[in-house]
Amino acid sequence: MLVRREVLKMRALVLLAILLFAIMCFDLGSSAHAASAAVIPTEGGTWTSPTITVLIIPQPTASWFKPSYTFDVNHAISRWSESIIVYTDAYGSNYLRKLNFVTCISGVNESLCGSPDIQVQFIESFGPQSSGLGLTRVGISNSGIFQAPTTTTLAAYDPTNSTQLTDNDMINIASHEFGHALGLNHATVSVTDDGTFELMFLSYVQAVGNPRNSLEAPSTLDVYALSYVYDWLASSSMLTGPGHLKADLSLPSGTAYSSVYPYAEQIQMLQNSVGQMRLEILIVAVVAGLLLALVLAFAILLSRRKPALPAPYSWGPVPTTPTA
Repeated sequence: MLVRREVLKMRALVLLAILLFAIMCFDLGSSAHAASAAVIPTEGGTWTSPTITVLIIPQPTASWFKPSYTFDVNHAISRWSESIIVYTDAYGSNYLRKLNFVTCISGVNESLCGSPDIQVQFIESFGPQSSGLGLTRVGISNSGIFQAPTTTTLAAYDPTNSTQLTDNDMINIASHEFGHALGLNHATVSVTDDGTFELMFLSYVQAVGNPRNSLEAPSTLDVYALSYVYDWLASSSMLTGPGHLKADLSLPSGTAYSSVYPYAEQIQMLQNSVGQMRLEILIVAVVAGLLLALVLAFAILLSRRKPALPAPYSWGPVPTTPTA
């Protein structure tokens, strides 16, 4: 009986170890992501000055327009500048930091932009005949130079005109369209190798109107393509010759394919990750404690079980004493 009890205890401990291992490895297995050979074409155009002016034209009298959309577009443009800083810190091409995006708001300070390079306007919806949330029209000369103004149109509602874009949606769509205005076309994949969304993918892959939608950032592929379009900044402050022709670009070896979030957002994401990790550790500890308590209770019950009494020994008939 003692041997059997020890075997049962060992089996229970092995089961506990298997369960703990499965819990700890679940996230690792579910977050695995295969590398992809992503490509992004360029538009075949470039601006001739590192200072690019953007005029935002809000629609304050329209019932469908949210005043925060003006800030969202401005924030989308500034995040490109911040992502460029992060990328150049890691991979060089520091000349990209010469790019200076100046934003103005119609009716507020539009005179600061003079004749803007890019105009951003809003409409209620593109309608059911379209699946789009944003549209950028660029004019490119035969020498590969953008002709101002490039016009970007952003929708406040999805094509069904039933779901309004959240602020995060608007930031993401405006960031995507600004990538077009800078000279980038659509990337060939929707997700980067770190599992985040590719900003310049053809379609918006998040559900419009979901308050839990995350902010998207330019990928290393997007900024690398930008370094190709504006490589003239490495040797000049103004472009006097032609721009590059259209090209299909992929990342060079040694460059990870990931989203380039601004430093401030990386810190916030790290803090959120630490908080999530603490919660997961707490859950694992609670589950482990419960399992261990069950194992110990089971072991105690086994140890307290009274061994079965052996069957009485049969002595056989008592011999009788012979009589004389």
